[in-house]
Formats: sequence, C-alpha cells, structure tokens
Amino acid sequence: MNVKTFTLLIFIALAWSVRGQEVDPDKSSLRPCGTAPVFDEWFKRYMASPEDFPEGSADTLFVGVQIHLVANNNGAGRLSTEKLLDAFCQLNTDFSDSEIQFIFKNDWNLLNNNDWFQHDSIVQGIQMMFTNNVPDVLNAYFVSDPAGNCGYNLPYAGVTMAHGCTGPNDHTWTHEVGHALSIQHPFLGWEGKIYNLASPTPDTLTYDYTHFHSTPDTIVPAPLDTALVEYLDGSNCGIAADKICDSRPDYLSYRWNCDGQGMSIELQKDPAGTTFYSDGSLYMSYANDNCQNRFTPEQTQIMRIKLQTDKAAWLSPTSPGGAITGSPSLLSPVNGASALASGATLTWTSVPGATHYVVQASRLSSFAIREFEMMVTDTTAVLSGLIPNLNYYWRVRPFNYGYTCTSFSANGKFVAVTVGVHAASEAGWKIYPSRLAPGQVLTMEVPETWLNTTADIRLFDAAGRMLWQEQRTFQAPEEQLALPTGNWSNGVYHLICTSPSGIVRQPLMLLQN
Repeated sequence: MNVKTFTLLIFIALAWSVRGQEVDPDKSSLRPCGTAPVFDEWFKRYMASPEDFPEGSADTLFVGVQIHLVANNNGAGRLSTEKLLDAFCQLNTDFSDSEIQFIFKNDWNLLNNNDWFQHDSIVQGIQMMFTNNVPDVLNAYFVSDPAGNCGYNLPYAGVTMAHGCTGPNDHTWTHEVGHALSIQHPFLGWEGKIYNLASPTPDTLTYDYTHFHSTPDTIVPAPLDTALVEYLDGSNCGIAADKICDSRPDYLSYRWNCDGQGMSIELQKDPAGTTFYSDGSLYMSYANDNCQNRFTPEQTQIMRIKLQTDKAAWLSPTSPGGAITGSPSLLSPVNGASALASGATLTWTSVPGATHYVVQASRLSSFAIREFEMMVTDTTAVLSGLIPNLNYYWRVRPFNYGYTCTSFSANGKFVAVTVGVHAASEAGWKIYPSRLAPGQVLTMEVPETWLNTTADIRLFDAAGRMLWQEQRTFQAPEEQLALPTGNWSNGVYHLICTSPSGIVRQPLMLLQN
C-alpha cells in the first residue's frame, strides 16, 4: 500500500468527552480585524505614480499559499481539514472575479505551541511568523485566538486567522488577503472609533499603527498618523480614507448589517453635511458576511499589479490541478460489513483530478463528532484503535492543491470486530478447487458458526485491487460461488469473507485455457 500521507488528526482520543476539548472563541466575541490602518511602502509608490506600474498579463494569477495549522502544546484544537478546505474554497470563490486564485504551495505546517495557539498580542504573532514563515509564498496561520481578532495581516510577515472566523460563507480570510495585497479599509481612520450622526463629522482623524511598519515596531506610545475623511461627492477620494475612488465613503468600524439593497441601516453624513449609507457589498468593509460579495474594479487592479510586481515571487505559472466534478464510491467496508478493530482497511474509487483525499470516521452518521480525520494521496486508509462491536460511519472527500470546492461521498457503515484473519482451513472452512478454471464454480463448505450470518465476500488481485464483491447469507453448510473470471488474467487471487463470526482468507490460482 502506497500511502504518502501526512496525518492531521488520526486519533481524536477524547472526541466523545466534552471535558478536555478545545473551544474556540465565538466570532461575535472577536474584533473583526486587527490589521492596522497604514499604507505599505509599495502602495505609496503606486499611488504617487501609477503610470510606472502597468498591469501585466490579464490571465489568471495563481498565488502560492503556505498553510500553518497551530494547535496547543499537546496537539489538540487544530483546525480540521474539512474546515480548511471549505475556507480555501470560499477564498478562491471570492477572488474568482478578480482572476486571482490561490494554491497550496506545500504540505501544511503543523505547529504545537500554546503561546501561538491563543496569543494575547500581535508581538506573539510576530514571533510566530518570524519563526515559521516560508519564503516566496503568502503565509497563512490558523489559530484559536489571534490577539482577540478574527484575523490580521502583517505586511512584512503574513496573515493570521481565528478558527471561529474560518469556513464557508465567511469572508474574513478574503478581507485579510486583501490587506496583504495593499488594500485598506474604506473607513480608514475610523478604526476603534464609534461614529455618531448627532456630532459634526471631522475632516481628519488620527490613528495609530503599532507593529505595522515595514519592520516590526514595538515602541510605545504607538506611532500616529492622520487620515482625511472622505466626502460623498468624491472630491478628495484619491487622498482620503483608503485612497480608492470607486469604494464609497464608510465611517462604520464595527460589524453592521445591511438592508435589502446591501446598504447600511445607519445613516451617516460627510463633513459637508451630505448624508449617505455605507456599501455593504465590499469585502474590505465590516459589513456582515451575508452582505459582502465583491472587490471594486480599482481594488482588483491594485491587487493584480501588486502581485505582478512587489509579490511576483508568490506566483506560480499554473494551478496544480483543475476542477473536480466527480465523487468517490466507497468499496469496503460498507453495508454493515465487519472490519478489524485493530486495523480496518478502507478502500474507495479514485476521482479524476484528485490528488488527495480527506477520510473521516465517526460513530455518528451526522459526523458531528469525528474519531478519525486523515489525509492520504491514494485510495486506501487504515484506521486503528477502533472500539469492538460498535458501528462506524466513514466518508471520503477528494481535492487537489488548487481546487477544494468538493463534497464528501455518501456514508459507508461497518462494525468493528476483534477476530483475527485466519486461513479458511484454520477456521473450519473448505473452499475448493484452489486451482480455478474460467467459469468453474467455487464450492464453500461453511462451519456451523457461520450459518444464518451475512458475510461480505470480496476478491482481490495480487496488487490488492478489489475485483468483485457480494453480500451473502449462508443458509446451508455448503454454498456454491460463481466468480466472473472470464476476463481475469492468470495469477494468484485472494478471497476474503468477513462477518461477525470472523474473517477468513483463501488464496486461489486462476488458470486460463
């Protein structure tokens, strides 16, 4: 068995015990974003003379990402593979209109460190990134609590995400990657401030950006800067707030919901007294996820030019895999068949375009709690340490390093047993002839303990590929078995019968005329 695999969570030993499980902070308890309101040096050069930065290829840009999955010291609490794949799918979906797509550049980096898993300050995040960053890629870290934020971007290091703000229909990762590509909040300068319609709107706002220079900065008090407040008429859009003219003024630096037209419920007025509502469709706003659906054309242009100049090292010429449309079919064990508790071998069909598979097993058909989750690169996985005489459900999800918008297969079901695998003769069976001619019927003399039990009968070739399978309830001490041997080549095959009564193996030699 060639299983080139790195296992994320082979065993979740205490998955059925509430005590000892990691609980991530809820999204509502975290600040939307910890990225400070500061323009990086590249953006300043670009805005000063955009004509010096012509956009290159209009083709899709493939951006390499290094994933870092952080757990506590004993390895508990790591983001699940399923949730990461869902989040990566959402990231690529959000950037699809910009013709920017992300790919996993390498195998995921698994880190165990309490101080990084739940860090109290950006300074700890800096240390985490400087210790583990991989060059020439976008580094993305997934932790339980990134200093009380849903996420943040360090322009000189990478992106850090909270588990509770990661997954399908959540645009936080998209928001932070927008920061990594030099896009700022449309409400820049209002961070940490509460807008009040009853008060006069100022022309300028002071803000700080500790730790967000081009190099780490831990000086206290924090560095200060001044932002112009954007007018609705666009008269200062190129020098105020995010300095991007096709994003509307926005003064709301907290989570807010939108109306049926995607605009804020809260009315605002600019320094001239003109009233407006914020645009909730922008990924770079703090509107709720259900409101967000786009980058503006100017934001997209800036991100693409950033990638083709300042971050060209992040780019790959192609994606490592195209879209996956198929789903795996589970081969064995299924339909309640028996499998060894000490080592259940799961097999399924390959899916075109898939290079990896996520395998999950649970005692619940809903998979609300999972005992096993692993990632493999072929179509076989082995589960060890199962509890005997219990039912297990399992499923498989295909993906490749460029495409993760896939679903799990239908569930398979098996029962874990403790019996060993015995030769047919050792278990009281007689199976003959052992040298089988094409079309010849196989006779099986079954011991009394197997009568009235349903067995899963499978036949494998010498390479371990399953060629045939049948479910049979043994009604008589002697059974006849007709194998579809017509198109099989000469060689040794293995017949395996599995039921609650045991598992037996019988080698067969097929001799064609």
